[in-house]
Amino acid sequence: MGDPCEPVLMMLRSAGEAVPALAGRLAAKGYGIVDAVGTELDPVPSAIGGHRVIDLALVSAGLCASPDLPAVAARLRVARPRLPLVCLPEATPVPGLHVLSRDLSLSAICERLDALVLAAAQGRAEAERLRGMAADLTVQVRQARLGLAEAVAEARRLVAEARPLSGTGGPDGRPS
Repeated sequence: MGDPCEPVLMMLRSAGEAVPALAGRLAAKGYGIVDAVGTELDPVPSAIGGHRVIDLALVSAGLCASPDLPAVAARLRVARPRLPLVCLPEATPVPGLHVLSRDLSLSAICERLDALVLAAAQGRAEAERLRGMAADLTVQVRQARLGLAEAVAEARRLVAEARPLSGTGGPDGRPS
């Protein structure tokens, strides 16, 4: 399966494309690579990579030029909302996707990918922290509701007890 701490990249490509050479070069640099054909991502790419965390999706030149890319990207964003999508250096830039420049060296590409993976990991950690805070707040709200319900019941009881007392006397407290 690979080192659980290694960054795992999904290599998205169109059905007619071979796995880009950059995938092998990145694997040699310590990245885990999961190969995925864009049209096979239907309906949800949950099986891709099993339960591994996919840190980033690299989009091949063929898929960047394909009319299927918007649908593939939409399905990925539903299944993995914080997954960065990055166009490979030889791909035509696509609006909304990160782009690796054609003139970057392998070391510079790795640095750029590392920065994107780190940002994605920080985003996941922040999202997990916020989910934890939301769960804590939910518990507090439920407890407050229970306390409020008890306070309302007690207030109703006191009002009910006070009504007969206020009906027996006039404003000065003497019987009317």
